[in-house]
Amino acid sequence: MATILKLSKLYENMDEATVGHWQVEVGQTVKQGDLLVELIADKTNAELEATVGGVVLAIYAQEKSLVPVGYALCAIGKPGEAAPDVRKQNEELLASHNQEASGGIDLSSLGLGSAGSDPAPAKASFRAAPAAKAFARQKGVELSDVAAFCGREMVHRKDVEDYLASKSSPTPAPAPAPAPAAPVASAAPVARIALVTGATGGIGSAIARKLASKGVGIALHYRRDSSAAESLCAEIRGMGVACETFQADLTNTETDVCKELVDAVVARLGRLDILVNNAGILNDATVSFMSDEQWDSTLAMNLSVPFRLVRASGMVMARQRWGRIVNITSDAGRMGSANRSNYAAAKEGLVGFTRSIARELAGLGVRANAVSPGFVETSMTAGLSEKRRADLYREIPCRRFARPEEVASLVAFLSSEESDYITGQVISINGGLCM
Repeated sequence: MATILKLSKLYENMDEATVGHWQVEVGQTVKQGDLLVELIADKTNAELEATVGGVVLAIYAQEKSLVPVGYALCAIGKPGEAAPDVRKQNEELLASHNQEASGGIDLSSLGLGSAGSDPAPAKASFRAAPAAKAFARQKGVELSDVAAFCGREMVHRKDVEDYLASKSSPTPAPAPAPAPAAPVASAAPVARIALVTGATGGIGSAIARKLASKGVGIALHYRRDSSAAESLCAEIRGMGVACETFQADLTNTETDVCKELVDAVVARLGRLDILVNNAGILNDATVSFMSDEQWDSTLAMNLSVPFRLVRASGMVMARQRWGRIVNITSDAGRMGSANRSNYAAAKEGLVGFTRSIARELAGLGVRANAVSPGFVETSMTAGLSEKRRADLYREIPCRRFARPEEVASLVAFLSSEESDYITGQVISINGGLCM
């Protein structure tokens, strides 16, 4: 007898999930434990695995569809066995869930139904994806207005964006056409938004400028130097792209500052596509004389903060099926660094974290990589004596330090469409110091 796999709860109070990319096809033989499909819920994402071995008899849930808990996703059975007919059960479950989710809102009252004397369907309700609900709340938009604008029963975040664009456009928005391709044809290219932490430093500011030169809107995070942040913001706005500044002490654990920062970026700039974890600190000492505070504070800023920012932004990117995460690590971790074990440990821990999230998020369209600079011409190296600098040059095959712009160019590439097949990688930029 065929086994029907249904959507189960991934956490308490979960009631629906979006179906991601199917890894199998009807007729394919699978083993117990094989990955079947990715599921994206409001608070997490998960992978559905085969609970039995056999042949995939049917796939009932289409990719990108939003289905309720209990919905039959697929069936696995013996070769030649007929696929169970679950259409009625799925339709009834979906109709019941739609009614509960929409509160019975009638689309005909929004002007979407015909006003003739012919009998009309009893009630057509709209539903909204979690990302659409959150974005609509942030923008103060009524989802019923969006449903009326797009003329669909399922409202997605893109529909909210199109609705807002129509309101801000100096010319009237084109009337919705029945063909689904019409809104896509008239939509403007997506303007990516990047959050760069520690954006007032030498490397951070170079990254912000380089991304802005590619047409990416920038969220500039800083901790103390507001004048430098505002000056850089004005410079980037002068390049013709959106830019906002965001002050935050990301190590403050009294509240979830990292989530608050991500939420603020989405609220003010409309979306978040790229996260560059650049902010970091040094607090050097030999192991024998390193205090707990030096160890803890260095790991908090260089490892725990990137974790919290990825935790907050990962689902934002997963819901839109596109994202780039670039963690700035260091060759101090790859090679080891005397008197800097706390920094080296944090940066190498960030490498393992990068590879892990790359595996988790790859199927959701999100790529995660690490850029690992060696010595760079910044304020950190400006105080080196001429003798020490000459000694270091002899160890570097390229005989110089990197320029911040060179690091920024690599980050910009890993943040682009062209890097879509690169994830989980750690790329050094060190003139050959570490090979």
